[in-house]
Order: sequence, then structure tokens, then C-alpha cells
Amino acid sequence: MNKLLFALGVSALSPIALAKPIITTSIKPVSMVVAAIAGDKAEIQQIVSSTASPHDFAMRPSDLKKILNADVVVWVGESLERFLEKPLENAGKENSSIEWLALEGMSLHNFAKEHHHDDEGEAEEGHHDDHEAHEDHDHEAHGDHDEHEGHHHDGVDPHVWLSPDNARVLAKAVTARLVSLDAANAEYYNGNLASFEKGLSAKDAEIRSALNKVNSVPYIVFHDGYSYFEQHYGLSHAGEITVSPERKPGAKKVAEIRHEIEEHNVQCVFSEPQFSPAIVKTLLDGTDVNTAPLDPLGAQVKMGTNAYLSFLDSLSGQFLSCLG
Repeated sequence: MNKLLFALGVSALSPIALAKPIITTSIKPVSMVVAAIAGDKAEIQQIVSSTASPHDFAMRPSDLKKILNADVVVWVGESLERFLEKPLENAGKENSSIEWLALEGMSLHNFAKEHHHDDEGEAEEGHHDDHEAHEDHDHEAHGDHDEHEGHHHDGVDPHVWLSPDNARVLAKAVTARLVSLDAANAEYYNGNLASFEKGLSAKDAEIRSALNKVNSVPYIVFHDGYSYFEQHYGLSHAGEITVSPERKPGAKKVAEIRHEIEEHNVQCVFSEPQFSPAIVKTLLDGTDVNTAPLDPLGAQVKMGTNAYLSFLDSLSGQFLSCLG
């Protein structure tokens, strides 16, 4: 009889025992690193869609549900995703979340102030227009947080997923958390971490070799968000457009950036698929400078255990296509 009761008890508990951990992620690059470790043993629920920008994202009720249902929330941090601060706090998930920017062992960069285009302040205002507009949007949606500065282009650059070294730090943190949540699959998660690190080292060396051929070619990016990738691979960033994506640059701004293009013999001006390419078209009208989209979020990358490696491949390919 006792054996029968025990068997019934195990049977009743088995759906719970077999339930996959639920990991809620903020943006696609976070999901890519998590997927490398989680494989098919955990469920990933992403908040910001792969074609949207975290800079101007507004939470929906379905997103709040993802946070409430999560065993762990993995995000970049408040300087990129301030829209997550209050929901995490309200859901009691703030302390248990994995904040990429706050992990031990991270290599963080500050935004380079020398990238502004003039001495009169107009360029600096343009540099902040986009992000200040997004910050105002967030203030309205979630209330003012005077103690936090949001996504200004001064202080720490939050685009940490563009560094293979930082991806390795997050992968280790995710592995440790999954092992604690799902000890039965500890060997699986640790095996995935070892495979990820091995694949990352090989991909990193491959990309470095390819980009070494174009690392002296100057270019301009849409906004100053690529420092981790650029510094890791020694690329020649000559500046950024840094204008609000909602409007075309004025005549003075166009003239300034065109002067910079000539002065630095810029070979390529990159656009971003999350923002209108019309701005870049206006800047390059009548010139023979190359242009290509540079996607910092990997919108077209197929999700899976190799997604982050494919993302690095895709990004390096985008640089090579325009600089080569």
C-alpha cells in the first residue's frame, strides 16, 4: 500500500518536476547568450521584439506577465532598459534578476566624448536628441527617476553584448543560475557552457583575422553604440551621425558631417534597420561613399544555441561588406 501511495505521489508531482525553467529576457542579444546555455531544457520569453529598439520601448500587459511568470529575468541593465526597473521591483524580481552590466568580471567602456562634431554644442544636442526623447517617453510611462540618468551618451556604454568577452561573462552567470534552478540538468548546462566558450574562442579568432584586413578603413556609424566591438577588433571609427531618427538633419548638420567624411576620407556610413535610412541617404546624396545597414540587435539572426556566434558573424560581415 505504501509503495502504491508513493507511486501515485511521484506521478502527481511529475508535471511539476518536469516543468522547464522559464527565463524572461529583455532583448534578442540577451536571448542569444541564454539560448546557448539553456538549449531545449528551459523556455525563453523575450520582452522587446527582435525588430524593435530598447531605447524607445513601452511595456505591455503581456510583457508584465512574462516577468511575473519568470523563474529568472535576464536583462542588460537600467541604463539601457529603464522601462524594466519598476516592473521588476513591483514583481519582487529585482534582486533575483541577472543584470548583465552588474556582473563581476565585466569589461565596461565609457562613451567617448571626442566623437562630438563641433564646438558650439549643436552636435552634442543632436547626439542626445534621440535618447532624451526616449527618456521623456519613459518618464511619462513609469514616473520620474531622478536618481537614474537613463540612456545618455555619457558614462557607461550599455551595449555590452557587442563584446565576446562580456558574452562569456553572461554565459557563466546564466549557467550558474540554471544549475541552481534545475540541478537535474546541471551536466547539460555545464556542457553547453563549455561548447559555447570553445565556439566563441574560435569565432572570435576567425573574425579578428577577417577584420584585420579593413581595420584601418575609416567609417561613420548611425549612433555611438559599437565601442565594444570596435575596440575589441581595432576598427577605425571616425564618428557618428547622432541625430534624432524622427527627423532629417538640418543643412548645417549635413555640411558638418560631409566635411568630416572628406576630412577623414570616410569610406562607409552605416545605417541601422531599427531607424529610417532616409537620414543616411540625405547625408550621402551626391557622394560616392558606401553605405550599408549595421544591425546591433541581430534582428535577422535565427534563434538557437549558435545564435550569438551567428550574430557576431553577421555583424562582422556587415562591416566587411562596406569597408572591404
